[in-house]
Amino acid sequence: MWNGKNKAITFSFDDGVTQDKRLVEMLDKYGLKATFNINSSILGFPGELQLDGKAVRHDKVHASEVKSIYAGHEVAE
Repeated sequence: MWNGKNKAITFSFDDGVTQDKRLVEMLDKYGLKATFNINSSILGFPGELQLDGKAVRHDKVHASEVKSIYAGHEVAE
């Protein structure tokens, strides 16, 4: 039991991509916390994924942004 609750949900996200900026804004808006698993050796690298035949940016955040982007959330390396 935690804070009088019998159940909990956790959020965990990987890769440290620039889209996390919007994600963190949404989590903060609703008072939710998450763990972000970041590979520090690829911070700042450009990236791209193919989704339904379309290119989708998958750029990694820069090391200098990690503290400000993920403020109030857990960052794991």
